[in-house]
Amino acid sequence: MTKNVREKNFSGRWGAFIKERFPLLNHLLLITFYCSANAVVAHASAGTRPALTVRSVLGGVMILCVFLHLRIFDEIKDFEKDRTAHPERPLPRGLIAVREAKRVAGAIILAEIGLGIYAGPHAFLAACCVIVYSLLMYKEFFIGDWLRPRLATYAFTHTVISCWMSMLIYSSVTGRYFWKASGEYGIFLIANIMMFNVFEFGRKTFAKEEEKDMIESYSKSLGPAGAAVSVFIMAALAVFTGLWLGGVFRAPYAFFIAMISLLMLTLLSSVLYVYFNTAFWAKIFRGASALFILFFNIIITSGFLIR
Repeated sequence: MTKNVREKNFSGRWGAFIKERFPLLNHLLLITFYCSANAVVAHASAGTRPALTVRSVLGGVMILCVFLHLRIFDEIKDFEKDRTAHPERPLPRGLIAVREAKRVAGAIILAEIGLGIYAGPHAFLAACCVIVYSLLMYKEFFIGDWLRPRLATYAFTHTVISCWMSMLIYSSVTGRYFWKASGEYGIFLIANIMMFNVFEFGRKTFAKEEEKDMIESYSKSLGPAGAAVSVFIMAALAVFTGLWLGGVFRAPYAFFIAMISLLMLTLLSSVLYVYFNTAFWAKIFRGASALFILFFNIIITSGFLIR
């Protein structure tokens, strides 16, 4: 293992990690629209006009850093399991040592704190809340033995961090403390949790032929139909929340059509996955679940900008 760790310099090792475990283009696209959707709803709820400012850019950079340090935390937590289930990943194969991964995650967190200080007290306080919650996630809320076998509960407790990240975006773009957010923005947090769970449940749902003994999945714990229904219900809750907000803030008709169309596509992929239950349709279902979060945020951003 030590030999493999020393084969590349620091930039080479972490460049490989980013390429394999945190594809930058994909994450930049997702995070850009996640931030923009939260930003336009934040401005609408605060009665201010959307604007690209240094403070809002800093908020976006902080969110990117949060996603990266969460990815590293997950790799560290899964290290022992991945040595058997995914030995090709950077940590199990010895490219990066666990100790180094912890240090890099710590350095990223320090960068988030620095950016928060520069962005102002409102953003700094929100960033601290995000960091504290991420550390609780890393420690699995100190109930890991109880939590890990309960896959759905584990997912929901972890995706709650999306609410704290949304509050960070709110504080960054409005310059207000997050507890001053309006009820409408508070409702939007429901959509954030639901769309992240659509992604989380979807990516761990497989056809019967794809299931592996060492890999946990929602299709195992809930059955294919149960996993698909769960994804659709969460997608519906996110969409209905978006529709309600669109009504409150008078989004254009195209916004409503796009939202309903997105939900119908999610339903179609769910039905086809359950009915055929083949690797092909399971892959389509996972792809649709992953794209849901992107297109939901694109629709929110577009609808609220042109209202």
